[in-house]
Amino acid sequence: MVENQSRFYPLIITAHPQESLLSLFQLVQDEIMNESAKFPPLYHQIVEVLKPSAAFLVGGAVRDLLLGKPIHDLDFALPKDTILFAKKVADQLNGDYYLLDKERQAARVILKDEQKVRLVVDFTTFQGKSIEEDLLTRDFTITSMAMDINQDHHLIDPCQGARDLKDGLIRSTSDHALREDPLRGLRAVRMAAQLGFLILPDTKDQIRKSGIDLSEVSPERIRDELFRTLEGPNQTAALMALQVLGIYPAVFSRELTHHQQVVIRKLEAFWLLLMEEHKPDTASNWAFGLFVHRLGRYREETQIYLKQEAVQGRSVYQLSFLNLLLQPLGKSDQEPDLSLLHSSSTLEFLHLSKQETDRLEKGMRAVQTYRNLADTRLSLHPIEVYRYFREFGEAGVDGVFLALAHFLAEEEKSSLQDSWPDQLDTARHLLEGWWEKKKLWVDPPGLLNGNDLQENLGIEPGPEIGFLLEQLREAQVRDGIKAQDEALDYLKKIIQAKDLSR
Repeated sequence: MVENQSRFYPLIITAHPQESLLSLFQLVQDEIMNESAKFPPLYHQIVEVLKPSAAFLVGGAVRDLLLGKPIHDLDFALPKDTILFAKKVADQLNGDYYLLDKERQAARVILKDEQKVRLVVDFTTFQGKSIEEDLLTRDFTITSMAMDINQDHHLIDPCQGARDLKDGLIRSTSDHALREDPLRGLRAVRMAAQLGFLILPDTKDQIRKSGIDLSEVSPERIRDELFRTLEGPNQTAALMALQVLGIYPAVFSRELTHHQQVVIRKLEAFWLLLMEEHKPDTASNWAFGLFVHRLGRYREETQIYLKQEAVQGRSVYQLSFLNLLLQPLGKSDQEPDLSLLHSSSTLEFLHLSKQETDRLEKGMRAVQTYRNLADTRLSLHPIEVYRYFREFGEAGVDGVFLALAHFLAEEEKSSLQDSWPDQLDTARHLLEGWWEKKKLWVDPPGLLNGNDLQENLGIEPGPEIGFLLEQLREAQVRDGIKAQDEALDYLKKIIQAKDLSR
């Protein structure tokens, strides 16, 4: 049995073996069910809309409820009229409705609460004549439990998922569960990594056998499951498990290399150090300790940054790990061949959007630029910080942490004492510009616009206006120009110099 901190486990252990599942669930009801903080803020509003439908809360939400974990996504199974009720939820709660599968009557509604936090709500129709029959067709026992939304105490668990949840086991519901949907193999690995559970040997064998059929699964479903895995925790363990079970090459068209494993483990460690509250003994070695000492001041900023969307529906956290898996980058003295990114069969297979691909490319180029900056000087001038973020924008922050992970994975331990502090100094200067001195080093306020240049300097509309405004922005960062008259005098000198050079 795995160690778990939720209050569910001691209650289950003390329950008499002959007690009914209903009684068992009542034991945890008072401690967990009434803690509204475990549910998304919109949960009770959704339930009010669904009450006439005889719907059941199913899947991961019930599992997390029993573990005492916050619930982030909701799944409901309905006996009929699924599409109708999904549309009602979207209409009454101002959500976005998507039809996922007309034949199977599956739909999705995406809602946002008052804090603009995104909530995904999925709706499916019973596969079978009853909720019990539906649960028996699902993937794993710990996600094949349901709760009647009209009877809060009523837990339905025909596959004995509560027992496997207590023991920390991932078990398929049937011998054919993974043959019916090979994507379930990826889901098993993700759950095992996120929960710290063990996949039973028979289920592992089913995953290996079904992996060859992943090519028949839609790329969009594989992509979405991969992003859920990259949301963590324990990304390295999950990816290595995919490799061992023979699934990783089916997704990425290549093996997971040892270098990738090391780099991802370093990035995992960085994020963990900055996501946790500061503790004197948090860092387990000198390199991580120095990382916290130099960059720990940005703990709060990093936590906010990692949770925000890099592109719609994808967090910075997810895309950072995908960047490491796709990055066509060798040792630090090699330029990345970004044509490999665009020609990658993985990109085609995963159906990544243009926005996702562009963000990944910027992050890759930022890594190389960062390396060049770190190799050439110890202290960056603000103009270099400005030019770095002018080229990469927010992806430049990705580049800082990705480059540090690559460096720590590649550098010989014997030379770390000399080189690691310099790498962290470069990181600190760049992050200082982005998070502390943005208006001075990264995004100085506009002193003049195109109309000002036309009226005061007689410049005709055209590319020269853009050139001069960019020169002014650099001068604001480099020379500290702050007033309009200073700005006009500076641009006059540039124009005069250009006239003399002709």
